[in-house]
Amino acid sequence: MKTIAVIASCDTKYKEVAYIRECLKKAEVKALVVDMAIGFGRSYEADISREEVVQSVGFKWDEVKDRTKGELMILITDAVKATVLGLYKEQKIDGVLSVGGVQNTTVATSAMKLLPIGFPKVMATTIACGQKPFGPVVGDKDIVVIPSISDFTGLNSITRTVIANACACACGLVQYAGRPLQKGDKPVVGITLMGVTNTGVCAAVEELERIGIEAIGFHSTGVGGAIMEQLAQGGILDGILDLTTHEITSEYFGGGFSYGTAQRLIKPIEQGVPMVVSTGGLDFIDFAKSEFPPRMEERVYNMHNATLAHIKILPDEAAEIGKLFAQRLNRASEGVKLIIPTNGMRKNTKPGENLYYKEVDDVLIKTITENVNENVHVEIIEGNLNEEDWGVRAAHAMVDELKRRGRLDQSYVY
Repeated sequence: MKTIAVIASCDTKYKEVAYIRECLKKAEVKALVVDMAIGFGRSYEADISREEVVQSVGFKWDEVKDRTKGELMILITDAVKATVLGLYKEQKIDGVLSVGGVQNTTVATSAMKLLPIGFPKVMATTIACGQKPFGPVVGDKDIVVIPSISDFTGLNSITRTVIANACACACGLVQYAGRPLQKGDKPVVGITLMGVTNTGVCAAVEELERIGIEAIGFHSTGVGGAIMEQLAQGGILDGILDLTTHEITSEYFGGGFSYGTAQRLIKPIEQGVPMVVSTGGLDFIDFAKSEFPPRMEERVYNMHNATLAHIKILPDEAAEIGKLFAQRLNRASEGVKLIIPTNGMRKNTKPGENLYYKEVDDVLIKTITENVNENVHVEIIEGNLNEEDWGVRAAHAMVDELKRRGRLDQSYVY
């Protein structure tokens, strides 16, 4: 029988926990309830009590129960993380499920984020609503988030429905899927793209796959680049073809649709992951009309949709971003290849098109090439990054880099 760890505050949510047990039992799945309660009231329904949970990080409940709520939240979060990770490593659970508000969501998803992609994780939460950000809930993992619609104040027609659906979701995952992500037999390359670099990048993907290399795309709009880098550091990816480094520009501006990833490039470069990097999307930012940056009267832009604009950066900004980009590439002790297009870094940037601004492109390229060190191997590739021919040549550069770094044998030819 499959087992799902149920993370819950068993002092205030014991009715919901009892109903979760009932739903899982009907699906012939065992519930293993992990208590995360920090209140003074009695807990019910737990299989792993809060006393056992806090003991996992070296504390006794009676010794810590009088701490402030903030202190207890930090402690219980660490303790639940340790408990759930231990259950996973000991192969005692097949999935994780939780329902609750801010406190429960914070603790439960902190534990879920430690588990691998592919391992079932379901969170029914009150905070999946309105303008609340999605990132803090899921991080860089595949947590299924279900809006609770109403608050969890016991059992009623809405909470029963939402909880039953969350249980069904978790049961379906553990019974019919639920395999943690594993690397296949083929070499695997991560590759970044956006809609405005899609043509060139997809050509690179097709060429890599023709050669016999699996290519996995990551959307460079605030989290994709970070997830790709994490997978590379964990050994799932053999190399990175980072054609769309737009998130670095968003990081420099501190906002926009693609803002969210910090310190792009640094970790995989320092770790020595084989990398081919380019400047896709480095030349623009994406802001809603209500959040336009200063100096709009100097800028050229187009509306990507009814609310979001793609805005070309200015020459002085290009110089600063180019320096930042070069500084990060310079951390590559084992070398990194930089490929630069000559006729635009994304769609709509060729002569005569509405985001063409040659001075910006020239400043970016000049600043980058003048500031990189000898560990950055620069190659100029004629054309626009968003062209099929350019993407094919980028794929070949990745193959060459993998061979140079000993990650690909000579049987892979193009």
